Amino acid sequence: MKSRFRILHLEDSEPDCDLIRRLLVEDGIDCEIIRCENREKFIESLEKKDFDLIFADCTVPHFNGHHALAVAREMAPEIPFIFVSGTIEEDSAIESLRNGATDYVLKEHLSRLVPAVRRAVVEADEHAKSLEMEHRLRQAQRLEAVGTLAGGLAHDFNNILTIIKSYTALLPLESERPERVRQIAEIIDRASVRGSELVSQVLAFSRKTDGAFTPTPLNERVREIAPMLQSMLPAEISLEYQLGENLPEIYTDHGQIERVLLNLATNARDAMPEGGKLIFTTSLVPVGEAPSHERNEGGDFLCLSVTDTGCGMEEATVQRIFEPFFTTKPRGKGTGLGMPVVYGLMQSHNGLVDVKSKPGIGTCISLFFPVPTRPLPSRTTQAPKAPLTVEGTETVLVVDDEPDVLEFLQAILQLHGYSVLSARSGEAALGMIPASPDAVHVLLSDVGLSGIDGFELTRRAREIQPGLKTILCSGCSDALLEARLAQANIEGFVAKPYDTHELLRTIRGVLDRERQGK
Repeated sequence: MKSRFRILHLEDSEPDCDLIRRLLVEDGIDCEIIRCENREKFIESLEKKDFDLIFADCTVPHFNGHHALAVAREMAPEIPFIFVSGTIEEDSAIESLRNGATDYVLKEHLSRLVPAVRRAVVEADEHAKSLEMEHRLRQAQRLEAVGTLAGGLAHDFNNILTIIKSYTALLPLESERPERVRQIAEIIDRASVRGSELVSQVLAFSRKTDGAFTPTPLNERVREIAPMLQSMLPAEISLEYQLGENLPEIYTDHGQIERVLLNLATNARDAMPEGGKLIFTTSLVPVGEAPSHERNEGGDFLCLSVTDTGCGMEEATVQRIFEPFFTTKPRGKGTGLGMPVVYGLMQSHNGLVDVKSKPGIGTCISLFFPVPTRPLPSRTTQAPKAPLTVEGTETVLVVDDEPDVLEFLQAILQLHGYSVLSARSGEAALGMIPASPDAVHVLLSDVGLSGIDGFELTRRAREIQPGLKTILCSGCSDALLEARLAQANIEGFVAKPYDTHELLRTIRGVLDRERQGK
């Protein structure tokens, strides 16, 4: 317990305040009491938050103790609040305790004040220690969660890197067999795609990605993803589709739906090591039959259920599957992000998730998508575009501070006919842009450069060469980045890791728009 206490006392009677001070001091409680008698001074004093206790009379001119309690609970809820009053009804006293008062003492029974103060101080001290322990526990849990995430990611990335490194080592040994080289290249490419998907998983969990929602026939989307799902499942697991008829369209983001279904299929696969059946079902569900319907303002839901005949889960496990980093898989075999990602992406769709599972029987996870209460805009069918050539003869200035990435970009562009200038920093790139018009046709730069970043580089480059076309690249795309791209009038964006065809098509598209503009 502290040796000296500071007490804020809302009291319009100075003699009463002095009496209380003497009682406390005589009983061995060393204290300094700051008396205030109106709302303004009470709030001004409370803002400093350097008090150990608050006393308040119930009746103060133009301000009363109950209002003071409300203010104190909002501004400094950790400070004990004791009513010391000559008039307080029993009902009023009980209500004040419900509203957060620590205790109340009648002035005609001030003998209760010292015990009330000591009890309040002890309880406040214990509460502070409890909060400190909770804070330390949360810190420990965060560290444990980070460790679990790091272990899962390290396991997955090491597997991916092992594939890439091992098959890269095979390339020189197979250089005389073109077909084998092509097969190895495909294996390396698949591994890099897995790495990219893992990064997307982490970004989706941390809500760093935003969706592009369009009217979608859900059955059609499930059928589109079916071959991908089939390819990831062993032959011992059969896929079945029970898709309802004449279902309404809903708003979805295609990439997010794909990630949700892949996550669910992956979990189902792991739950059926000896084989089994995975069933996808779609149906229209009236709002009253959904697990919760606050979000859809009275509309129906389109339900997509994913059912497996695997090992199932106990209720305690079901209650935890949406916890970040929680996993039933062996250490290092999973990140514990799959189901939290599903939950997060369904939230972005204003949807619901329901889980039913029993040990030895299997698991059914139902996704409820709200059916729009208003008609969706009709989808327009665009005529197929003519194939876009990726060849060119223009000059591209490529900027990236990673030497191997820079070398790849230079090689791939030169193989497709472009003249290439390369720089490892924004400052070096600016020195390569002469003042004469059209010396560089397009600037291709990473966003996260050391020194000046890609946005600042494009701004300065356009000062040297007005009208210079620009394409930025980044491994992380979110709403903030998209807003900056639009604000800076960047003509193109390419996501990392690079899809070579997308890279070439983007460059060609920007250059062709430049030609059409002229």
